[in-house]
Amino acid sequence: MGIRYNSGSSGGYRTLWPGQYAWLLNNGLVSGQNHKHWGLAREEMADNNKADGLVKLAALLQVVWFTVQCITRAAHQLPLATLETMTLAYVFNGLVAYAFWWEEPKDIVTASFVNLPEMTPLQRGRFGSSAMETTYDVSDSNQKQDDSIAWYVVPRDCRDDEVGVMDDAQQDTEESLSTAELSSRKVEATAMETEVDNVITEWGSSLYMTRYWPILCLLGAFFGAIHLISWNSSFPSQAERWLWRVSALVSVITSDICMQFRNMSIRWDGPLSIIKVGSPLLYLVTRVVMAVEAFVGLRAMEPATCDTYALTNYWFHLL
Repeated sequence: MGIRYNSGSSGGYRTLWPGQYAWLLNNGLVSGQNHKHWGLAREEMADNNKADGLVKLAALLQVVWFTVQCITRAAHQLPLATLETMTLAYVFNGLVAYAFWWEEPKDIVTASFVNLPEMTPLQRGRFGSSAMETTYDVSDSNQKQDDSIAWYVVPRDCRDDEVGVMDDAQQDTEESLSTAELSSRKVEATAMETEVDNVITEWGSSLYMTRYWPILCLLGAFFGAIHLISWNSSFPSQAERWLWRVSALVSVITSDICMQFRNMSIRWDGPLSIIKVGSPLLYLVTRVVMAVEAFVGLRAMEPATCDTYALTNYWFHLL
């Protein structure tokens, strides 16, 4: 609820939802490059970032130092605990996420207000119908703001058919509509029910897909692949060693499989359905197994796991 726009002269305001912003972009009413002109300056967004450069640098130095220590231990045949291996995997994914969220606003308390472009009555109606709800809208300055939190599944792409781009015919129609006709016009949602045998539910790609979907799947595969570092580590039992190995391998394979599917549906289409539905479930199971085993395996660590190698000696030999 970090971006709002004024809704009238009484001091009221409304929340700008992602679908509304996408609608404005795709209809050419605003420009992503010209966001400062309509009230959303880059400096204002950066000001909401609670982590300054020093904090970010300290966090990066910590993870880099930990990574260097793990590499040094491996180079001198000192074993890594399963917990250290799992931490390395999180470090890898965390660094990638940190790079994308470098200027992400955090803990926003004061909303940013933007100036909406000039719109015709029909455009204003289409824009308003894209709002998810009105719980957080305030009609006047004396109304108390709702502090509750809303959770929604928002489409990750902004295709024309998803956000309602108005074509030329609609633009012509709007000119012939009077204000009275527009105010009485309501958007009617028609649900067409099609009976399909053996279909429980289906998620379209717009719910979870992005253009970076293959990269996200590869990150999941790399996360599991890093756990393979502990292939020959000491485990309490042979069964737990193979459970760790199989879980790491399966997480890599299922991540690659998920990359191939653009729609997730629970329906019976033969053996392919088992693979499509089972892959993400198996990936989640393997993640849980490795997370639990990382701590359970601490009860049978090799004595050398507690040994350390002085990096000062290492740099001395290099010199």
